[in-house]
Amino acid sequence: MAKKEKKEKKEKKPKTGKGGKKKLLIPLLALVVIAALAFVVIKIVLPKLGSGDETDKLPKKLEAYTIEEDTAPSLDTILEEGEGELLGNRGPGKRTEKKEDTSEEVVVEKYTYVYEVVGAADVMNRYLDLLLGGEQGFSLVDETYLVQEERPELTDEGGSLLLVKASVQEGHLFQLAIGWSSESDILAVRVAVPEGSLRYPEEKKEPEPASLSEQMDSLKTMTPSRLALDGSDMSQYDIYPVEGFVTIDGQLCRRFNVYKVGTSGDISGIIFYSGDMQHIYRMDVDDNSIITELR
Repeated sequence: MAKKEKKEKKEKKPKTGKGGKKKLLIPLLALVVIAALAFVVIKIVLPKLGSGDETDKLPKKLEAYTIEEDTAPSLDTILEEGEGELLGNRGPGKRTEKKEDTSEEVVVEKYTYVYEVVGAADVMNRYLDLLLGGEQGFSLVDETYLVQEERPELTDEGGSLLLVKASVQEGHLFQLAIGWSSESDILAVRVAVPEGSLRYPEEKKEPEPASLSEQMDSLKTMTPSRLALDGSDMSQYDIYPVEGFVTIDGQLCRRFNVYKVGTSGDISGIIFYSGDMQHIYRMDVDDNSIITELR
């Protein structure tokens, strides 16, 4: 890429990509450092070691990242003309890490691919669209392999992401660790198959609604004015629940028909009481389309 194009790019304000409402920047600074060193080696050191054509030493466009039977579409497959290019790759390399729940250390094979990319936020958002789709089956995770429920907000300035899916190797994950920096327009993808398993956020259980007897007792202790009724005491009224629940303003509610004691069946009020006992609604007895929350 021409130096002039890179200079113009750096003068622009950082671009924010599409995605979720929060930032998820996993601390993979070492990956960006590796990328920067690889950039120096490929662009400066290698050309000085021989008199051959420099472009012959650059790798061809990749279709996929592969370790044994695990594979994923490469970043090259979504790069458009002028957005970037693959500068080089390192690997297979080895790194040592502790085995889960033990002090035993295992050797993990890894490959690192280094790119020069303009507009990393847009590029990475498209790559996430591809990998997080149903066909590829990757999940966005944190460093403990806990699945993240929201996509991060990406910027061109820099960031890092961790994407994994179950590996063909039992008890392992196929992992893409991606980091980038606008300082040198460098983006690195580290591919490995470490031991591990996906973790999922605990499901938020909806609280159980109050029982019918709890709601009846609560209504009987209220003043009639709280329910927009006449009188001074709820003992002047009979309350009859209607079976089932209805949803009003997102609240699960029971319906109660209220009658004045001693009357010949004329209804005095139609009350809806939320399951969490925090909201009370009254339906107009003459126009069932009008429901008002009583505050």
